[in-house]
Amino acid sequence: MEYKDLQPKEVFYWFKEISNIPRESGNEQGISDFLVNFAKERNLEYWQDDVLNVYIKKEAKKGCEDYPEILLQGHMDMVAVKEKDSDHDFSKDPIELLVEGDWVTANKTTLGADDGMAIAYALAILDNDEIDHGPIAALITTGEETSMVGVNNLDAKKLGNPKYLLNIDSEEEAILTIGCAGGMDIKFSFEKEYEKANGQFISIEFKNFQGGHSGMEIDKFRLNAIKGLVRVIDNLDSYKIGKIEGGVKRNAIPSHSYAIVEVENAKEAIEKLEEVKENILHEYKNSDPNGQIIIEQCDYDGEVFTKELSEKIVNSNLILADGPVKKFDGSMVTSSNLGLIEEDDKTITFTVLARSELTSAKRFRRDVIKRQVEIFGAKVTSDNEYPGWEREDSELLEKMVKVWEDLFGKKPEILTTHGGLECGLLKQDLKDTQMVSFGPEIEGAHSPEERVNIKSTENNYKFLVELLKELR
Repeated sequence: MEYKDLQPKEVFYWFKEISNIPRESGNEQGISDFLVNFAKERNLEYWQDDVLNVYIKKEAKKGCEDYPEILLQGHMDMVAVKEKDSDHDFSKDPIELLVEGDWVTANKTTLGADDGMAIAYALAILDNDEIDHGPIAALITTGEETSMVGVNNLDAKKLGNPKYLLNIDSEEEAILTIGCAGGMDIKFSFEKEYEKANGQFISIEFKNFQGGHSGMEIDKFRLNAIKGLVRVIDNLDSYKIGKIEGGVKRNAIPSHSYAIVEVENAKEAIEKLEEVKENILHEYKNSDPNGQIIIEQCDYDGEVFTKELSEKIVNSNLILADGPVKKFDGSMVTSSNLGLIEEDDKTITFTVLARSELTSAKRFRRDVIKRQVEIFGAKVTSDNEYPGWEREDSELLEKMVKVWEDLFGKKPEILTTHGGLECGLLKQDLKDTQMVSFGPEIEGAHSPEERVNIKSTENNYKFLVELLKELR
């Protein structure tokens, strides 16, 4: 099947249109202006604020004026991750969409269905004059994948008082989400200390591991490539790090890492690490089978970190809590993800994203990590905290369950998610607004394996259209 033949045609049309516009977190001017122009061309009420959030409102269809007001909500930014051999430039290149069987994916990059599908659904609804609905608006925010800058700087008074909010940022078919985890970035850093190199060098590379969304896939026992890398280095008798890198985004499980390490004898070091390498690959043979670990002798003419700093880096990351911390009744409650290594001229910094439905548990995770790395002299900061959304049963939920069951012959599941949703922040201001999140089946979000299911996209759009009729 070709892309142009996909159903629902209007949803996939708009998804392709927005896929042509670069919209990595922090680069949302183009997509924000596109949404404004959409509203202008249709004479719809709109506003665009200082952080580029866009709100578009359409009056009720004739005869539906007494329906309650509904707010469709999602975010315009996407996680920008690509395969190592891809030359894609997220600052200017369109996402290349591919149809593979029952799925739409991208060519060696993230797809942006998280959360481009929300934009596509909203534009399809706003562009259709045949659908029965009351007053309806769309709020598309910025920076959700990084600091939630959009919703954090939103003037909620400008949203009015919608009775219902439909967040279209969930990623599982036949699941209605009524709660989510909050999050917090925890960064720890070391001052750089160099010395002249005088030994032999080996390179250690972890590549082609699955990675994925640090909320939705954190409990799927996928290898964290940064944790794997320091585990390998730790098995050396003596070492100094010349170069170390890993991860792409703090909210993605690292699928790649790389280090150049000074050793006394490269051949002996490689032989010693071979067993460690095979043990790691064996441990993840079922859950992350396509990963590779490549250890080779190499040349290096730069300076190296001191032995003391090299050991601090390895030991702090080795001891660091990573992955699921608590589960309850089959659902994730608390986790942390060591996601990113960054450097500037003076420091090397490691970023962890902690998540929990419970603010106290999230902050306790921060305190544990702080104690762990301060032992090795790391400087620790935390920021970008956002609240969770505690489970909320409502009249809206009851209606959504009924509509789904009437359409598809079975009841949807009702769950909370370990991913972060903007509902937690919006709920602080829209206290009386009933909120539920849903969306089409998306796999591999935050990784180049991201894909959206075609049939699920159709199912959820039918569901949305029917739901708008029933919310009277």
